[in-house]
Amino acid sequence: MFIRFFRSSFPIQYLVIGLIGFMLWGKSFIQPPPIPMPEGPVPLYNLLYSILSNLPHLAVITGFVLVALETWWLNILLNNNELVLKNSSLASLICIIMMSSSPVYLTVHPLNISILISIAILNNLMRSYNRTDSLDLIYGAGFYTAIGSLFYFPFLLMLAIVPISFFLFRSGRWREWAAALIGFITPFIFLSVYFFVTDQLSDQVVLYEKMVASFFFYPIHLHTDDWIIGIASIVLAAWGLYYLLRGPMEKTVEIRAKTYLIVWLLAISLLSVAYSTTLLVYHLVMLFPTLTLLLTSAFLGIKKKRWAEIIFLIYFLLILINSYFYNPE
Repeated sequence: MFIRFFRSSFPIQYLVIGLIGFMLWGKSFIQPPPIPMPEGPVPLYNLLYSILSNLPHLAVITGFVLVALETWWLNILLNNNELVLKNSSLASLICIIMMSSSPVYLTVHPLNISILISIAILNNLMRSYNRTDSLDLIYGAGFYTAIGSLFYFPFLLMLAIVPISFFLFRSGRWREWAAALIGFITPFIFLSVYFFVTDQLSDQVVLYEKMVASFFFYPIHLHTDDWIIGIASIVLAAWGLYYLLRGPMEKTVEIRAKTYLIVWLLAISLLSVAYSTTLLVYHLVMLFPTLTLLLTSAFLGIKKKRWAEIIFLIYFLLILINSYFYNPE
């Protein structure tokens, strides 16, 4: 039922996805979860936190709008680059379910902002494939990375996706490397000027130094239901990765390169966890764009569609039940 219905992409499918998302977020609209406190040198998130920390209902609405936008944009990205079944909306459905997989995610937080920016980076890099002059797109990818780090510090490591794209796309002329670097440092130039004028520059430098030195893997504390959902997601993702890389679907060199780029995004997200500090649970959200692709491939790749529907329904119900009966104690 679900998978068959979302194999197409019409306004009615996106309306249903919005209603499903609203259902998953229903309890949070009434009982908003707390917004996570800023960690490290994140001036843009500091500003957002100062505005929304005392307005929890507005924070939930903001978070929901961000997630809805991300699921729609990611689905378009995957469809336009033929990384999933063309004109399918299933990726959008899976993304909104994953982004709502824990009640603590059901508000605005640094990671659902970072996901939006990471989609923008992927969009720029994929558009640069086979373009003779893509300096503006490469500059934008570097620029977006710096902006993302001003909301969430570990996002700095996302800059690695740019040179990885050079190798995968067989590009990377020196001007492209320079464009990425210049785009990356541009926001920090303006930020440094602001801190200098407001006499905060030395304090901010010390804060950055402390954050860089805080490289540490914090223990992760998840409830049993979160572990069950996480393990189910990993199993489905492994199945999807196998189908994606070994399955019967014909893929051009371009499609394979773009697929590997999103898989590399998963590796970068895992490496950057060392700087997540107390936001480790939220950091898992960085994995979701890649997991969305893998789970979509898994469900579309299951030959016996009845089993695909049953597995998907169980997965969805686990998350829905967790949304309403999660106990933070």
